[in-house]
Amino acid sequence: MPLVRADDLANNAQMLNASPMYQNDDLWQRMRDGFALNHKETPEVKYWEKKYSSPKYFNIIMKNAYPYLYFVVGEMERRGIPTELALVPIVESTYNPNAVSPTGISTGMWQFLTGSGKRFGMNINSQLDERQDIVKSTRGAVAYFQYLYGLFGSWELAIAAYNWGEGNINNAVNKAGSKDYYELDVRDVTKQYVPKVIALANIIQNPSKFGITLIDMPNKPYFAIAYPDAPIKVADFVSQANMSAELNKKLNPHFKSSSYLVKNEYILAPIGNNPFANNISQPVYATDTSEKQPSTSNNDIDPLGSLIAANSDADISSLNNNSSAAINILNEDNFVPTMRQTSAPLEITSSGSFTNYKVSQGDTLYSIARKFSVSVDQLKSDNNISDNGLSLEQTLKIRNNLNS
Repeated sequence: MPLVRADDLANNAQMLNASPMYQNDDLWQRMRDGFALNHKETPEVKYWEKKYSSPKYFNIIMKNAYPYLYFVVGEMERRGIPTELALVPIVESTYNPNAVSPTGISTGMWQFLTGSGKRFGMNINSQLDERQDIVKSTRGAVAYFQYLYGLFGSWELAIAAYNWGEGNINNAVNKAGSKDYYELDVRDVTKQYVPKVIALANIIQNPSKFGITLIDMPNKPYFAIAYPDAPIKVADFVSQANMSAELNKKLNPHFKSSSYLVKNEYILAPIGNNPFANNISQPVYATDTSEKQPSTSNNDIDPLGSLIAANSDADISSLNNNSSAAINILNEDNFVPTMRQTSAPLEITSSGSFTNYKVSQGDTLYSIARKFSVSVDQLKSDNNISDNGLSLEQTLKIRNNLNS
C-alpha cells in the first residue's frame, strides 16, 4: 500500500478548536455563532420557514449535509463569511454533490454552470467534473461570494447575484437606486432565494420553535484530503481506504470512472479506521493579505492549495518566503482570493482593560472573536449584543486580558 500524505482542510480547522471559542462539541452552535445576516421576517421568509420545517424533509437535509458541513463552515469562517451562506447548498441541491439541475446545465452541491466552474479552476471533461468536487466547488463558491460581496458591499446582494448573476443584480440595483435587496425588482426565483437562506438559518437558530430536533452534528471533520504518493486507481484507493462504493460516491463524485488514475492530485477519504486517515499531518495556516480576484483563466488559479507541516508550532510567516524550507507549504490563498476591501483600514485603539475595534466590511462575530482570541459569548456579553448582527463601523470593546 502506498504511503499517503493527507491534508484535510476541515481537519486543519481543528487547530482553531484549541481556542476558547471552540470548546464546544456542537457544530450547530458553532454555525450559529457565525450568523451575521439580517434575519428579517418577511412574508417570504415565513413561507419558507413553514416549508422547510417539515421534520421529515429537514432530516433528509441534515443527513445529506452531515459529511460536508464541518468543512463548509470552516471555509466560511476562515474567510470571514457569514455562516448562513453555508446553507446555500441546501437551497441549491439539498447538499447532494451528485445533483444535476433539471436542465442538465449545472451540477454539484453548489450547482455551478460549466462557465462559472471553469472560471474558478474546475476541470470539466469526460473523466471528471470538478463542479462535483467537494473541496474545489466549496472553495470556488467561497471565492465567488467574496467577489460578489466586493462588488455590492452586501451579503444579501451577493447571495442574490450567486443565483441570478452579477450583471442582473447590478441592473436591478441601478434601476432601484438602492442596494437594499428587499427593494429590488428581481425575478421570482431570486426574490425567494435569500428568504430561503434566512428561513433555514432561523430554523437552526431556534429549532424548537419550529418543532425540529437537530441531529447530533459533531464539531470535527468527517473526511481527509489524501495525496497518494504513487498513482492509484480510484477503485484501488476505495478498497485500501476501507470505503464503500456508496461513500466514495458521496466524497469523490467528480471522478467519472472507478478506473480513473489518481496522480498528482487528491482524493477524499473518511476519517476513521483506515490507513490513509492515520497519516494526517498537523498543519498550520498561512496568511496572505494580498488582494486577488477571480480569474477567467484556469491557469491563474491554484486548483488546490494545501498546508502540511511537520511541526504545528512552525512559523509559517517566515517559511512562506523560503522556498528551500524543509516543510511542504502550498499557500491556499493562491486559490481563494481575499475579499476586495472597500472600507477604511482597520481601526484598533486601547483603553484600560479593553481594546476598541471598529467593525469593517466582511467582519462577523466569529472572525472578530478569532482575531482577538476571545469567545463569541464574551464578545456579545461585553457589548450587549443579543443576536449575531453587527453594523458597519460599529465600535466593539475587546477584553485585553483575554488576548493571547
